[in-house]
Amino acid sequence: MIFVKRTTKPRVLIKNEIKWTKAIKAVKTKEQLKKAVEKYKHTEIKQSLLDMFHDKCGFCESKITNVDYGDIEHFKPKSKFPELAVTWENLLLSCKRCNGSSQKSDHWPGPKEGGPLVNPCEENPDKFFEFVYDRKTKVSFVKPKNKRGEVSEKIYGLNKTSLLRDRSDFVRKLIVVAHNYKTSSEAKEIIDEAVKDSGEYAAFARMVKEKFTNV
Repeated sequence: MIFVKRTTKPRVLIKNEIKWTKAIKAVKTKEQLKKAVEKYKHTEIKQSLLDMFHDKCGFCESKITNVDYGDIEHFKPKSKFPELAVTWENLLLSCKRCNGSSQKSDHWPGPKEGGPLVNPCEENPDKFFEFVYDRKTKVSFVKPKNKRGEVSEKIYGLNKTSLLRDRSDFVRKLIVVAHNYKTSSEAKEIIDEAVKDSGEYAAFARMVKEKFTNV
């Protein structure tokens, strides 16, 4: 997970967010609520999120668009906060695995659970997580730094088995390249591309550049 700077609100929300929010608050039935809330699925909103997150899941940083369309994720669950369903600041991009495993609607954390979840668009995840490569096990995992990090790692599923496997394979290969960072222009280019916001698993790529390019 990396910090993602929120981009300008899409035009469709500039035009309709207030109207759509009022409509949500005014509903009388569940059917009306469902119809009003689903305005967030507008194609322009989805495309704006894809651009903002560089086609990556906002939580696990896996590239989405090669294999799926991705989900519009509500940081504050729309089941508990329907009035925020079309609020731009509450919308993120997620892969189906992270969106499905988060269960935020069932476990929305309060003070007893360690405080609010980490929002990658509002806080730097580096304050809550360390991105680790274990040389013995050859596993790359997210290590929480504090209670909020612990809660967020668990709810988001940042160390789920399938993710650990694919991410660790990526990091091992990148480390090999990193060893040649100072002697190969191609290796340098690969690493420098990997650490950009658009790079898959950029948080781990940045760890690799910091720890392995000087070896």
